Amino acid sequence: MFKKNLIIIILFFFNINILIADAPKKHFNTETHKIITKYLPEYKIVGKANYSFLIWNIYDATLVTKSGKFKNDEFVLVLKYNKVIKKERLVNETINEFKKQAEFKEEYLNSLRQIFNKTFKKTKINSVFVGIKRKKQAYLYFEGEEVFKSNDEKFINYFFNIWLREDSQNPSFTKKLLGR
Repeated sequence: MFKKNLIIIILFFFNINILIADAPKKHFNTETHKIITKYLPEYKIVGKANYSFLIWNIYDATLVTKSGKFKNDEFVLVLKYNKVIKKERLVNETINEFKKQAEFKEEYLNSLRQIFNKTFKKTKINSVFVGIKRKKQAYLYFEGEEVFKSNDEKFINYFFNIWLREDSQNPSFTKKLLGR
């Protein structure tokens, strides 16, 4: 009787382990997955990268496309924050990243500040930001809620180039994100 019960227990755990091993690895929480599949019903990860500055682990980034190969016309960028960041800091850092890419008139920078003040919120640990680029449109989500939509190509390109341009603030981060 003991041997029979032991064999049943072993087979049970063996089958559970097979089921766990066969389950697809989940890269995103359910809410993020729903947002991604709204725009890319089938997707593959292009690359992942962690952005840290000195001793601070800021966020983990994941870039996805339909094919798993980066194409600048359609992709999803997911940032999962690993620290609390005040909204004002996010706004200022984002505007500074725009300034690193080109010269802008003060009125354009002021309009960016207004957009980002409406769009950004204070992050918490595990807060998720999702940026989607589809052809000539962009959709930004924070914590599962659409917070901004744009068809301004100039804005869209400068915004996503914060992470994706070759001369980004952290080129090794960008290379990992682009799967290189």
